[in-house]
Amino acid sequence: MATLASLLQDSQRLQTSHTHAQDLPSIQLGLDQIESQSRRIAGRSAKEGRGSGNAAYLLASGGVNADHLSSTINAVNLTGTFEPLLPLSDTDVEGYLRHTHEQTIISSIEEGRRATTSDFYRNLDSQMRKDWERQKEKLFEELGRHQASGSSQTLESTPRRKGAGGGFDRGSPAVPAPSAGSSLQMHSRMMRYDRVVRRLNDFRKEGYAFGLVSALGEASAGTAGDSKSAQTTETFRLLARLVKETDVLNGEFQRTALSEREYAQAYLVENQEGQAAVELRKTLGNGGKSWLEEQFMSYVDRTIASRPAEAALGGIPSVQNKIRAFLNVKYLKNGTWSNPSLEIANSTPIWARMYYLLRSGHAHEALEFATENEAHIQKLEKSFVPYFKAWLDSEDRRLPKLLRDRFLSEYNQRIRYLASSSDPYKHALYKLIGRVEINRRNVPGVTQTTEDWLWFQLSLVRETEGAGEAPHEKFGLRDLAKVLVKFGEGHFDPKGNKPMLYFQVLLLCGQFERAIAFLYQHSQYQADAVHFAIALAYYGLLRIPARSKTAEVDLLVVEADPSGYDLTRLNFARLLHRYTRTFVLTDTEEALNYLYLVCLNADVSQDQVQLCHDYVRELVMDTRKYSMLLGDIRNDGIKIPGQIERDLKLIHLKDEKLYLSGIVKTAAHRADQEKRFNEAILLYNIAEEYDSVISVLNVELGNSLSRPSATASGNAESGSYFANGGTVGIAAGQEDVAQVARTILEHYDRSSSMGGRVSRKNRETCEILMRLKEAMTLYEQGRLDHALQAIEDVNIIPLNSELVHIIRAAEDFKDLDEAIVRNFDVILLTTMNIIYKIHGGLKESPFGDASRQQKMNELRQKARSLMMFAGMLRYRLTSETYSSLTRLDVFIH
Repeated sequence: MATLASLLQDSQRLQTSHTHAQDLPSIQLGLDQIESQSRRIAGRSAKEGRGSGNAAYLLASGGVNADHLSSTINAVNLTGTFEPLLPLSDTDVEGYLRHTHEQTIISSIEEGRRATTSDFYRNLDSQMRKDWERQKEKLFEELGRHQASGSSQTLESTPRRKGAGGGFDRGSPAVPAPSAGSSLQMHSRMMRYDRVVRRLNDFRKEGYAFGLVSALGEASAGTAGDSKSAQTTETFRLLARLVKETDVLNGEFQRTALSEREYAQAYLVENQEGQAAVELRKTLGNGGKSWLEEQFMSYVDRTIASRPAEAALGGIPSVQNKIRAFLNVKYLKNGTWSNPSLEIANSTPIWARMYYLLRSGHAHEALEFATENEAHIQKLEKSFVPYFKAWLDSEDRRLPKLLRDRFLSEYNQRIRYLASSSDPYKHALYKLIGRVEINRRNVPGVTQTTEDWLWFQLSLVRETEGAGEAPHEKFGLRDLAKVLVKFGEGHFDPKGNKPMLYFQVLLLCGQFERAIAFLYQHSQYQADAVHFAIALAYYGLLRIPARSKTAEVDLLVVEADPSGYDLTRLNFARLLHRYTRTFVLTDTEEALNYLYLVCLNADVSQDQVQLCHDYVRELVMDTRKYSMLLGDIRNDGIKIPGQIERDLKLIHLKDEKLYLSGIVKTAAHRADQEKRFNEAILLYNIAEEYDSVISVLNVELGNSLSRPSATASGNAESGSYFANGGTVGIAAGQEDVAQVARTILEHYDRSSSMGGRVSRKNRETCEILMRLKEAMTLYEQGRLDHALQAIEDVNIIPLNSELVHIIRAAEDFKDLDEAIVRNFDVILLTTMNIIYKIHGGLKESPFGDASRQQKMNELRQKARSLMMFAGMLRYRLTSETYSSLTRLDVFIH
């Protein structure tokens, strides 16, 4: 038994002999191994340090001096441990180089291992992220159709094809949640929208302008009492005013027409301070103001009609008389003006009369009234009429500089500080004329309603090119938009039950992308939001994000801009895609017409064309209505174009060749990858890729060798295929793959334009596989001799005893098509089984004639040839196959 003392002596001898142990190999550790072991030893030493006192007592009891042992260990010199096994002299250059070379190789291997490992995990992470992004986008596309909503019934949850006050609506009731009746109305409106979109595409194909906004507005109209439809129709009227779409009857312009993408160049330009962008904002601002004026005039008419006695309209219902009557209803109570702040002149609130004439869009009548009453007005404000006339005569409603200086002096001296006690309408007129105190754009007592406030803001808006406006006077449409977006929906619709109101607000300030994204959040308005977006995109008034920035589910992308104004972009393509997913299977042609519209933005990015093509291919593959969408080819060679081919102009494809390669061939390739045999054959055939048709057939024929053959009924059906004038795609639906292949080859042989495009190798492979399939069928039917003869006729398995033929067949094996090679195990096993069964039948026969013995010898020779051939292919066959062949060969011999 070894004691601690003996162990100590052994260790001391080991230390003494260390430097002389030349055969002791050095330890080769990598840096990472040395580091990990050092850390482990250091950690263990720290833990064991606390018990070192007890260890010393234990060692002392065994006769070991712990302190002396520790100092001896510390004196051990390990510097040469990792040096070369044999000491190298200073002059042994070759040994030094060899050692350095070995160490360099070891270091390179270690470094390569680390780099390879790092690259592997980095590439794995990158690929997983890409796969996740693709899956996430598909998931978001699906989830996007089921967004949560406060209503009990969403657009998507209701089956399609089962089977309507406007504007800001002063005091109109809240829009109710969708009911069964409203759902029917909604779907009826959707069908009317479909017809408009179809007509739009018809006009686009012919190159004609189409009054889209007006047509959609007519389609949105509902029945009497349908407040939601009335609001939608009124909002389409607002949009028509914004884009200046006028004189439209049934979608056709009667006078000046707007073209497709009319405003794209001005709206999408990067420099929003340029002349084109400024003029467009002027157009939008003036259009919105005009709509508010028209709407207010309608309100005036309704007010007068509801209270005729108080209005006392009297004689001719001119604009002047209507505004007078309106003021009577508003302020005249029992012959007394109810608002003491109003300044009365010539028996009328004179400032209010001029203001409301402006508010209703009658500037000429306002100036006429001021001129007629100039004497009365001069008693109140001596210089007002000249200011008013100069302001109205100016094209951009701007006072000349000298006149404005005088105006500001008077305003600051007299009007500004008396605003709280003077007539509020006079204060409002002065603010409009002089555009003063631009940071305080509210006039209490005048801008009391949303529409009045918005009209006042739009009247103060002034667009200038470049830096033409002083900073303290700068207030354009984009500045108004920042204010309104900051207010948010809650300011204009606190209860959240009239979303169309805030939608109109966003349209009025030119925030089209935000408007669409907001309205689409409300399920009962999703169909309307889509068609508002189509109208805006048609005229070039929607910005779209780059395809690289559309991975998330949100439709709206907001980007900060150095100018201080956010740039908003709407994923228009995804919006259309989501919408069509709700009815793509039931109304495929309508869905297709919507997807065509993705190409409206082709002038922005060619990615939109590619995205449109992707969506169209997806629709084709999902619906599988190939004949309707892609067309067909009759057995007599006549091609029948499909819906997509008739609409190539709408998806920016110049000719049939691009259509076949860009749409049909790509869809066929996808079907081929997804192992959708019938569809791949049909699509490749339509794409005129006849060689690919045979390639797909070869793969399926090869796979069918291990499956039972089709029933007799399937064969009978295929025989009548071309007699009925069908298509190759219909033939592909038959059960007997071999019969399908035979029928297709015969069809191609009748047409040199088709047959000439099939490669010789593919044709030969197809014929071999058909014969092999025939042999398999005969084998299943028990017709063994015929089956064996069919296999021999194929001549890919040498069943004669001549070695030279066997070697040649083994060499030719490498030239066989993959469809044959992949199934060669089945072919060989089936052949050996046929030989075994025929041999077994002869062996059990009670007749012992010479012909039977000769036949059995021939079969044994065939089996032997087959085994020799299989031996040459051993490494191309599975071990199970070779074992089965060997076992059957033993039974035969």
